[in-house]
Amino acid sequence: MNFKELAAEVFIAESIGNNLILFDIDDTLLKAQGIKLYRKLPTDKEEVELTPGEYAKEKVTPELKQYYDYRDFRDPVKVAESIKTSLPIISNLKILDNYIKNGWTVGLLTARGLEDVIADSMKKWLKHKNEKGDLQSIGDKLVRELVFGMNDSNKKYEGASDFDKKANVIKKLAKKYDRVVFYDDDLKNIAAVKEMVEKENIKNVVARVAKK
Repeated sequence: MNFKELAAEVFIAESIGNNLILFDIDDTLLKAQGIKLYRKLPTDKEEVELTPGEYAKEKVTPELKQYYDYRDFRDPVKVAESIKTSLPIISNLKILDNYIKNGWTVGLLTARGLEDVIADSMKKWLKHKNEKGDLQSIGDKLVRELVFGMNDSNKKYEGASDFDKKANVIKKLAKKYDRVVFYDDDLKNIAAVKEMVEKENIKNVVARVAKK
């Protein structure tokens, strides 16, 4: 471990102050079930179904976004069910657990829309271990105001792409918290946050690639 990595670990381990841990949802905390995205590029002979993980690997520029259909993610019933029946990614949930034990505030930062549905569904689905090691509901540890859906139809997040929007949300949160740590499986999101941090000379934000 080099000095830079060691400094990051110390930064994350410290619990003094008003600190925020932010997690992406899909393919970071969970693998959603029964929900798809759809692509019909001019080069596609027919509509192509994509899982959230497959969609994350697509190079969706603002110009190409018109060829993608997000209808499942605009259906509140399907969105809620995709979380309720999802498969947990244990390695990252353990990381979240450690932050909660150290007194960090919890937030979610996702490219999904339907923020209210996401917040309600994740509060019911997400669990953490108490001091006795027993699993219990995340409850009030997940604050509604700290659940951000970049494609929510009732809000306008600044940015040309989902990863730009995430970086801009984190930029604003960095002014309110002593430390902000962000976990995401998508390298585009991590790169956008790191670029923003360097450009703005922000010292209290760390972006980390979520475990698979």
